[in-house]
Amino acid sequence: MKTIGTAEVIRGEKTKGYLQVGTDTDGSPFQVPVLIAAGENDGPTVWVQGGIHGDEYGGTASIIRFFQELDTSQLRGNFVALPVVNLPSFKARYRTSPVDGANLNRIFPGDPKGTYSQRLAHALLESVKENADYVLDLHSGGIGLHVDYFMICRYAETEASKKSMWLAERMGAEVIWRVEGESATSGVGTDHITKSGIPAVTIEVGGGNVSENHERLYKESIENAFKALDMLPGEAPVQKEYAVYKEGDFIFAGQGGLFVPACKVGSILNKGDLIGSIINLYGEVTEELRCSSDNAYLAATGHRYWPLHPGQLVAETYTA
Repeated sequence: MKTIGTAEVIRGEKTKGYLQVGTDTDGSPFQVPVLIAAGENDGPTVWVQGGIHGDEYGGTASIIRFFQELDTSQLRGNFVALPVVNLPSFKARYRTSPVDGANLNRIFPGDPKGTYSQRLAHALLESVKENADYVLDLHSGGIGLHVDYFMICRYAETEASKKSMWLAERMGAEVIWRVEGESATSGVGTDHITKSGIPAVTIEVGGGNVSENHERLYKESIENAFKALDMLPGEAPVQKEYAVYKEGDFIFAGQGGLFVPACKVGSILNKGDLIGSIINLYGEVTEELRCSSDNAYLAATGHRYWPLHPGQLVAETYTA
């Protein structure tokens, strides 16, 4: 019988287990939870993961709820889900790991002899390559940022990249960041997954508190992907047109203080438009953050009165 970690794949049933990846400082094992729902009929295996960053809870909750609500009698193929990949980061409620300070989604393909996060990246990628036909990676803005609803996929002249884009167009969002160039995705997990020949799509939505709307969008995105792959009955949505962006601009705070946004995510900005200001504890504006391009899509921004360190990411814009 096939297993993924300790979880068995049993037709028509839901099973639970874990992947053991390394140990904590007291020697206790890090056991990454694995949920499997196996359909009664053959079909693809879709690997869905959340919690690559420990402060992004919407994906985690939505994976758990989707698993609970999924009817295996309607399912073709297998749903393999890891609600939280990065357990130390999740426990610390922080984006990076308290074990080694690493941002897990910037160090793939990892290293089996490296620090804990490097070993985790390596083990995760190897397990994906061994088991998955498609990968969905769920992200948000975390505690500090809020992001709009959009998909991300890697662009290259490969079948896996083309299939990623095809799938992204059928998951419900009208906005797609089609990442081009090496520097923009250096060390990102889905980039290496796609390079391994497995189509992969990142779902981005929300940040801060997990709203009912965030959960709905995550779950609908997964369901739409399953419909597109003929794993669940029904038609996947295809939009009349998509806003496809190729370049990303990441905006960092030069000063510490409180962030005051001037516009909402999803806005289209032009060069010089005010994204937000930073004020000190006297209420004085110490910095204004402005858009650097015309026709730029504001994909992410800091929360209102979010405390910032100098050099901290505060906004993202994408352009065609």
